[in-house]
Amino acid sequence: MQITIRYMASLRDRMGKREDILDLPDTIADSEALTAHLQTLDPAANALAHPAIRLILNDAIVPRPSAVKDGDTLAFCPPFTGG
Repeated sequence: MQITIRYMASLRDRMGKREDILDLPDTIADSEALTAHLQTLDPAANALAHPAIRLILNDAIVPRPSAVKDGDTLAFCPPFTGG
C-alpha cells in the first residue's frame, strides 16, 4: 500500500520535509496505526499524535481514527494561529 503523507505549517519544519511517499504494510489500516508507524521511523513524528493536529484525508478534514487505503493522501495540519 502506498500513501502520500504531507506535513503542513510548523509540522513541515519539525519533520524537515514537506511530504513522504511511503510503501506501507497492509496491516496499517487507519490513521492511528499510520501515526504509530511514522513514530517508529522518526522521533519528530511524535508531534503528529497530538490530539490538536487535524487530519486531512484526500482534501477533507476527517476524525481520528480514519481508515486509509492505497493511493490516499493524508495531511497532518497543526492548529492555525495568528491575529
